[in-house]
Amino acid sequence: MTLEAEIVDIVEEVGQTLAANLRAARGLRGWRLDDLAAASGVSRGMIHQIETARTHPSVATLARLCHALKIPISELVETPTQLGALARRADALVSRHGRSTTALLVGDGRHELWEHTLHPGDAIHDTGHPAGTKELIHVTEGVLQVDIGGATFVVPALDALSLRGDRPHTYRAAEDRTARYTVVVIYIGAHDGRYPRTAQ
Repeated sequence: MTLEAEIVDIVEEVGQTLAANLRAARGLRGWRLDDLAAASGVSRGMIHQIETARTHPSVATLARLCHALKIPISELVETPTQLGALARRADALVSRHGRSTTALLVGDGRHELWEHTLHPGDAIHDTGHPAGTKELIHVTEGVLQVDIGGATFVVPALDALSLRGDRPHTYRAAEDRTARYTVVVIYIGAHDGRYPRTAQ
């Protein structure tokens, strides 16, 4: 592909992104084209042209629209990959603990999202993450028991637990049935090198 063709593709992508993001920002406020035109001083026709990717506005026009919408210009040109990334369960890093499993669904070096399935009789032991790490645990099925230091927490389905993740702790099913729960790990300082980053 030639440089000229690449530039055309980039301009087209930015135009489509800008169109979609402007429509979304306006729609979020429940504004009609006329409302945004009145608030920004940009004509209704120009806004319609931008929202249908038929024209590329000047920086001054974008600044007027963003001032009216009370958003930064960068928000209007954020591409879908900057807004989010899909993590597929099939691609998760899965570890086994007897019949039980843990799956790292998403990890960006500062946060991790884990899915745990814990069968009766199994235990998942963690030696603790780096200093300052927090864990937020939400039980979706069964009853979870978490032992940390001299404390034991019993967490039934639909309840949640905030935990010092930088201490050794153990997860067990508190009853004779499977416990399913998700864990969000929040690193305050260093990332735990045992686990890879799966997203940025």
